[in-house]
Amino acid sequence: MILAEVPTSGFSVIISNMDADNDFEMNSRRVRLEALCNYVNSALTLLGSGAIKTKKRITRAPDVSNITSTMPGLKTLVDNRWIEAQKCQHAGASLAAVIMMGSILEGLLLARSSMDLPRACRSSKAPKQKNGKVRAIQDWNLSSLIDVAVDVGWIKSDRGKFSHALRESRNVVHPWVHVTQKAAFDEATCRTCWEVLTASVDDLLKSVSGT
Repeated sequence: MILAEVPTSGFSVIISNMDADNDFEMNSRRVRLEALCNYVNSALTLLGSGAIKTKKRITRAPDVSNITSTMPGLKTLVDNRWIEAQKCQHAGASLAAVIMMGSILEGLLLARSSMDLPRACRSSKAPKQKNGKVRAIQDWNLSSLIDVAVDVGWIKSDRGKFSHALRESRNVVHPWVHVTQKAAFDEATCRTCWEVLTASVDDLLKSVSGT
């Protein structure tokens, strides 16, 4: 059943041979297992040859409408960037993918803070002006948004630490930062950042639902 789903003609030959093999169908358990091992080895050899290309999947964004309701148009933006980030990753454009992921996180944290602005502003982590007043929400940077979200319990503390790592990676959008940090992102960087993003979004969604 598994081999039949693989879009390669080589596996159809293996399947037909299995169907016609008396050792595989009729003899003792030991003989059947030995025959199966031979077919497994053949399949592994074919897989190892590079003939099979793993299909790259694009997943839709989770439903963030409960968070983005205070910011018209943000849901569509998140939905589009969620897909675009994955396309960039699959195309090997790691830098673009990471920047896109950071922008999604910033947008959703801003929206979550806007949902409960009084609570966000009461946080000791809320950014303040020189006169001690809390800055307008649109002037909060990603670092402050992460710190406030952790402080009020919208995302877990360990998630906050990793989110700061994503923020620092996202900041290479500035050429000077990119040059001074000597950033060289790759597929592993993308996978790590994606896990941070999806876990943080899950926390934010749970903070709204109360679960």
